[in-house]
Amino acid sequence: MVKMSLFKKVSLLTVLMLLCSSLTSLSSFANEEPTLENVLATEKVEGFSTNVDLDEYVVSKEFDLEEEVANMPSIDKMTTEEKELFDSIVEEQVALAGLENEEEEKLFAKAMVDFFDKNSETYNDFSLAQTELIEQVEEISTTTYENDEMEISSTNIFNKTFAIQKAHAVQVKVGVKFAGAVFNGAIGFAIGGGVGAIQAFIIKKGKKEAQKLFTRTVVSRLKAWGAPKLALATGACVTIALNYLDVGTQIAKQLDKRDKRPNNGWIDFY
Repeated sequence: MVKMSLFKKVSLLTVLMLLCSSLTSLSSFANEEPTLENVLATEKVEGFSTNVDLDEYVVSKEFDLEEEVANMPSIDKMTTEEKELFDSIVEEQVALAGLENEEEEKLFAKAMVDFFDKNSETYNDFSLAQTELIEQVEEISTTTYENDEMEISSTNIFNKTFAIQKAHAVQVKVGVKFAGAVFNGAIGFAIGGGVGAIQAFIIKKGKKEAQKLFTRTVVSRLKAWGAPKLALATGACVTIALNYLDVGTQIAKQLDKRDKRPNNGWIDFY
């Protein structure tokens, strides 16, 4: 059964209208930070443990992280066990994203799900996801609302929840929150868990070996997901990111520090 894409007009506008009617203020959204923002890997955080029992194959010499991530099945091809693992990772990433309310969390989760669903228009493609979002934002901006404030609010919610934005016709970029969640989703699925499992894998392999594995994997995925130019800075980004508990988000943040407009919360594709 072909699933409805996140970006289908009717469902998207309906969700956004419901979301707008439930919010009283957006002023605090920009100040929200992910739960593990800038938390070092050596720090202890309640609810997160690196004492995770990884599968013997995952910690074996035969395990190829790059290959496993590249061969991640589409959601419709996952086994029941794999789907449960994926759902738990998405749930964790939504919780870590620092979103303001339940509606925003649902939208963020749907964006992640669609990215890993081959029946979605945005499957494994940051750039295509960006294009679809732009078209929908432009359409939303022309929709008639009760007042101008509601129109602005709906567009802001859309942009910030999905952490994707376009500055002008030739500048495409993806937000750190969404990119980090996607990195964690793909790597965590291959390893067999969320943030804690990723750290357990790093500890087991050692930082030097983990740096090589993660660099090759992220470079491969950036190329596959339509952002090959970002791959050039990946090695340095991964080296720094391994010092933090939330590796995926830190990789995204480090990429943001090295793009055309550093440290603005967005990763420029080109």
